[in-house]
Amino acid sequence: MSASLGPDVEVGKPAAGDALHPFVDLLRSHDVGPDLTYDDVARASTREELGIGSLEIILLLSKYIDEHGGGKVTFRPEWVSKLDDVDGIVSVIGEIDRAALDDEQ
Repeated sequence: MSASLGPDVEVGKPAAGDALHPFVDLLRSHDVGPDLTYDDVARASTREELGIGSLEIILLLSKYIDEHGGGKVTFRPEWVSKLDDVDGIVSVIGEIDRAALDDEQ
């Protein structure tokens, strides 16, 4: 039996629109922390479990903003408290994506 991330998502099988997938892609494309798989990230609940330091995640999100923010999104201090757990990091990435889309419209 495989672990479940929700009604339509099984560990190792990202669903279309899966919010965890952009975080995994970001980690892999910037070679931060150990070589992590989707399953590794899906099983973890904290950044520490993934072997990623606090400065590393801030730098990684800054790169994400540069790449996806369209020059209109800036790092927000209120995000810092969310960066200790995977759900918080995923929510920040979602906020960055939404802010970039809002600015495009």
